[in-house]
Amino acid sequence: MKLWTARTRATPDVSKFLDRAKDQVDHETGEVCTFGSLEGLKVSIYTGGISIVGSLAKYLYPNNIYPLDRHNTAQAIEKLSDSLHIGLDDAKVTGLEFGTQFVMAHPVESYLSKLGDMPKLMRYHFDVGTLYYKPKGKQQPKILAFYDKKADAAVKDMVLPDGFTDANLLKYEMRINGRLPQQLGVPEVTAATLSENPFYRLMVKRYQESYFAISKNNQIKTDVMDEIKTVSDAFDVFVARLITQSDQTQIACFLEELKEAKVFDDRKCYSRLKKKIQEVATKAGVTVSDELIKELDDEIKNIGAYV
Repeated sequence: MKLWTARTRATPDVSKFLDRAKDQVDHETGEVCTFGSLEGLKVSIYTGGISIVGSLAKYLYPNNIYPLDRHNTAQAIEKLSDSLHIGLDDAKVTGLEFGTQFVMAHPVESYLSKLGDMPKLMRYHFDVGTLYYKPKGKQQPKILAFYDKKADAAVKDMVLPDGFTDANLLKYEMRINGRLPQQLGVPEVTAATLSENPFYRLMVKRYQESYFAISKNNQIKTDVMDEIKTVSDAFDVFVARLITQSDQTQIACFLEELKEAKVFDDRKCYSRLKKKIQEVATKAGVTVSDELIKELDDEIKNIGAYV
């Protein structure tokens, strides 16, 4: 979460409430900025306003394994306001992470390998247990992140609550940065907005829609040989099997290579090629609905009970 609240003459000096607060002077302008922390949150005090960045879940609880619902979010904002001795209800939200983790039946990587590409966002599979969908370029207004929360907690030396030690924890986050009102189609997004029921329902809807916009890789049939009657059938099955078993990032990278090389004069050709690859992968009827995808689909559909 990223908050920004403007400073006025009536705004108290909040630096005295921060841990390890340090001043930094701009020798060219003479402006003095103060940087510190508050129970894990990064607080930066500028002439024009105060920036607060960090996880509200970790601020309210010892860790962020348990996500905040709208009621807990209101508690976190109230606690933060009390700690800084300023009202934050009207503070603008400039960045937001919305999501939760799911306890799955299998290792996290097994599910991530089933997630294909999606419209407008590129698929990035950097490491085992991490998968991102991001725009191409420096501007990152929307990012979808899927990762192994238990592995993430280990890297950050985070102690897991009792009962989660042996669990397969798949975290799915929707990260929205900058111009939140325009991205979400609402008049404004303030700290108080985060705990409003209509906004909460909107975020759940966007969260689910983003997930279901991702193409899914189904399971290859075990009895497909019984359906092969001709050489053409065999060829279709073979190509479909290769596509289905390929890392979907490779397909997306190939399409990007074609674009960078300007292979086609008409940009619609890239979309046609992508569609043709998808058609070939399903044409031969070599796949059936995957049980792991069904499990994850069900978790996402029931998100209102978790977040």
